[in-house]
Amino acid sequence: MNRRALLALAAGVALSAASLAAQAADFPSRTIRIVVPYAAGGTSDIVARRIGQRLSERVGQAVIIDNRGGAGGSIGTEAVVRSDPDGHTLLFHSGAVAVDPVSGKKLNYDVQKDLEPITMAVVGPFALLVNNDLPVKSVPELLAYARANPGKLNFGTPGVGTSIHLTTELFKAMAGINIVHVPYKGASLALTALAGNEVQFVFDPLTTAKNLAQSGRVRALAVSTGTRSGFWPELPTVADGGVKGFDLGVWYGFFVPKATPSPVADQLNRELVALLQEPAMRDWLKSNGLEVVANSRDAFRTRFASEIERWGALIREAGVKLQ
Repeated sequence: MNRRALLALAAGVALSAASLAAQAADFPSRTIRIVVPYAAGGTSDIVARRIGQRLSERVGQAVIIDNRGGAGGSIGTEAVVRSDPDGHTLLFHSGAVAVDPVSGKKLNYDVQKDLEPITMAVVGPFALLVNNDLPVKSVPELLAYARANPGKLNFGTPGVGTSIHLTTELFKAMAGINIVHVPYKGASLALTALAGNEVQFVFDPLTTAKNLAQSGRVRALAVSTGTRSGFWPELPTVADGGVKGFDLGVWYGFFVPKATPSPVADQLNRELVALLQEPAMRDWLKSNGLEVVANSRDAFRTRFASEIERWGALIREAGVKLQ
């Protein structure tokens, strides 16, 4: 390459770097949209709204929550993948996004190629809830009833391929019971169905599960993680109830389209990590059964890849079919 070409290349690189820096300096320049790929009223929606309110205060721009429920989260996810990669549209998804690559679903996107992880925000357990009319008060009683009534119990989920769906399928496989899946277009609809006895049990994040149980509309039996939750210490674990080795939970994280300029993605990470680590936000999340993660982009990217591998292994080992 001759000297003139080298100078032109250097000038181009410098111009590109200056352009990226300018984009970051101007960001955000308008309303930020956080897409939640589930219906309003569920844990992801509640948490996204709280974070969105604080983000708006920090960056001086309006932040709106856009609920795009349906198809197990893929409708909202695809909307973000197809959006302008300028940092003004974010995806706030649950761990279900790590199920997409191993679910066998035909999708119009690839989460690892088309999404850029910003930060894993929070983690927490699920609670196992049952309808009050079901004559069980513990996990062993639920298992005994299900085995005595094969195919007669329905479980609700926010949709096919969601982390709650897969968690319940693994519970079904590991417990050796025959139960029927009834998918809904969001967690709030599944919980309404549970209270109305359309379905007999549901796994749900502690945020909404405890409120519903304390209202007397449903009964809580256990938490899904391997250890009890300090948020709800009276609940035993599913593993304690006889499903040995059962240890699953929920996480939520932020993503942007893959082509989003790195300086903009870095700025989003800084703002979100900072607000998640604020004592008031930590306390609020803890009061809802969630622990702050708030990791770096690189750490989340690595964790996200490991989550995909983990779900794939669990699906293969348990022989779960999601189609």
